[in-house]
Amino acid sequence: MNPDQKLALLTQVIKDAGMKALVMGGHAVRYYGIDRNTSDFDMVAGTSSPTELRKKLAEIPMLASAKEIPVWRTNDFARFEIGTLPDGRQELLEFWLQNHLLSDFATLNSRAEVGNYGGSLVAFLSLDDLIRSKETERESDWQDISLLEEIRDARLLAKAVDDDGVVRALANVRSRRGLERLDTSGLLADSNLIDQAIHQCTHPVTFAILSPLAPVSEAKQLVAPIEPTALVALRRAPFRSSLHLGVVEVVRRGYKRQAMEEDRLDKEAKVRDLKGN
Repeated sequence: MNPDQKLALLTQVIKDAGMKALVMGGHAVRYYGIDRNTSDFDMVAGTSSPTELRKKLAEIPMLASAKEIPVWRTNDFARFEIGTLPDGRQELLEFWLQNHLLSDFATLNSRAEVGNYGGSLVAFLSLDDLIRSKETERESDWQDISLLEEIRDARLLAKAVDDDGVVRALANVRSRRGLERLDTSGLLADSNLIDQAIHQCTHPVTFAILSPLAPVSEAKQLVAPIEPTALVALRRAPFRSSLHLGVVEVVRRGYKRQAMEEDRLDKEAKVRDLKGN
């Protein structure tokens, strides 16, 4: 049984036991189209507590002998050894119960994507939620994000068959390749649709990409601020000029720094809570 098939089997036995879970991590990255060798099984669980999680796993014959590995985020995360790989490494099943990067499970579940994986239907975090889950301190996660954003942009472009679809694609574009595809597709010709997209966009990188096309348009609510000097540069930069593309990358790096800092602060707060207890 290869790792994809085992992941599919794990999700099925977990579901059969009445436990809700969505796949995230490396297997989700593979599902969405990025070649990735992974042997760990990462999920977000729809259980209310680690105690409930342990109880449900103990009722699953395949996982009854799983060995729990101590973790420092005991209320948020649980890790279990479920086997040994041919090279001697532990085979791990990991669950997030709560994560500052993710919405509550009901919301995640309502947006989940179900697709064929390992020969069975498996429920994954949505592409948007998977990208969000990777906005951590780890550089490898940001490498995944850059590739996942390209896939996301391509998906939205493929659905841009009417005005609503065009606005949705424009209002969410984040990757350099996505920008190139939009430009060559001819979807940037309608200034009204561009204006609508800018008003709807929430990500600072999207705003930076679109801004030179409508310099007077403003986004209603960005999830992170853009430095004033970058805003000034965007208003005078010709679209897809070296200045424009350079500012886009400045905005992208600024967003990344802020997200990494927020992840670091979350970890530090958890550590302080542990010490306080």
